[in-house]
Amino acid sequence: MRQVQRSSAIIGAALASCAVLLDQLVKLKVREVLEVGRSIHVAGPIYLTHVENTGSVFGIGQGYVIIPTIATIVILLAVPVILWYLKSRHGYMLSPFESACAGLIVGGAIGNLIDRVSRSAVTDFVDVVIFPGIHWPAFNVADACVVVGTLFLVVVFSIHSVRQPAQDVDSETHGTQA
Repeated sequence: MRQVQRSSAIIGAALASCAVLLDQLVKLKVREVLEVGRSIHVAGPIYLTHVENTGSVFGIGQGYVIIPTIATIVILLAVPVILWYLKSRHGYMLSPFESACAGLIVGGAIGNLIDRVSRSAVTDFVDVVIFPGIHWPAFNVADACVVVGTLFLVVVFSIHSVRQPAQDVDSETHGTQA
């Protein structure tokens, strides 16, 4: 059991580290190659467009970098507290897959936090044209890690919540027959 717990933690930490490293390296390259506002067509609806986001998700609140910075720090501090609570109160430990998802989320949050603290803006660059003249807000590797990790966790926890009531009913049924 301890081995699974240790390997889950290693997986989460490794993915968080990889997410931060990849995010920062790609952002550095984008800043070196593209001037702010410059765009290069990649394929289909995808462009590389250098955007400096001084706001929050989807560019909301431009110029208010302090709010998402504080929110990110609070979330990053809350993660170990939540994991400790789940383990100590409910005996629940993240599976290796759940740890991987959490690692992506934490790594993405740290990647964008590094930008906010060091540059007062997050470098975004993936620009997707939904319809002519309508673009999805530009994003980066860190954003993608947060979204993918969160979506997978929602799916996994949804599956857990569907299975749990069925297991509770099974154990109650078997308990009364014994």
